[in-house]
Amino acid sequence: MKKEISYKEIPLFENINEADLNQLFPCLRSYRRKYRRGENIVPEQDSLKYVGVVMSGLVQMFKDDIWGNHVMIGFMEPGELVGESFALQRDIESYMTFQAVKDTEILFLSAANIIHNCSRQCSFHGTIIQNLFRLLGQKNLRLMEKIEVSSKGTLRDKILAYLSMMAQKQNSRYIESPLSRTDLADYLCANRSAMTRELAAMKEEGILDYDKNTYIIKK
Repeated sequence: MKKEISYKEIPLFENINEADLNQLFPCLRSYRRKYRRGENIVPEQDSLKYVGVVMSGLVQMFKDDIWGNHVMIGFMEPGELVGESFALQRDIESYMTFQAVKDTEILFLSAANIIHNCSRQCSFHGTIIQNLFRLLGQKNLRLMEKIEVSSKGTLRDKILAYLSMMAQKQNSRYIESPLSRTDLADYLCANRSAMTRELAAMKEEGILDYDKNTYIIKK
């Protein structure tokens, strides 16, 4: 799992130097907060008005139904955004839950202050707006990937679709999954025992090998 990253590694701050960030953060009413494993990610102020940036740890996004069941929609690693889609909309109620999978730190930025230039009309403020909307497009692709994996007809196909997606992202057949075995089962909307049996069967057939959260695609 990635450790805490520096500001220069965060896509939202691409093409903005550290000196400009020091001026930008007060304009965006930024603050950082740490969460323990299992804690829900909720800003100290209006939960729909702040965009979060994962600085360290791992965050999962769940959709709750009326019976209280959780379905994992996606996960966010260091450098990725949390809650931006809801923060940028007006008068919307979110049924999503964001939860820290491990000890996590989030940088919060006021959404309204991001999308509206301050009185100084700083050029780097315009840059962060461009970066934000580019990242919104990328998040939509992540959700499309989730739909693609979930739409597979069999559990084996779901597992292989997920591993194929991760292999393409990491450009390797040796895959480091950010998800534990239990979390992966949630992501695939599958029973953990059934998924473990399917992984064992594919290992026996020589399709893949694995150890904890690392996988090797052989075929």
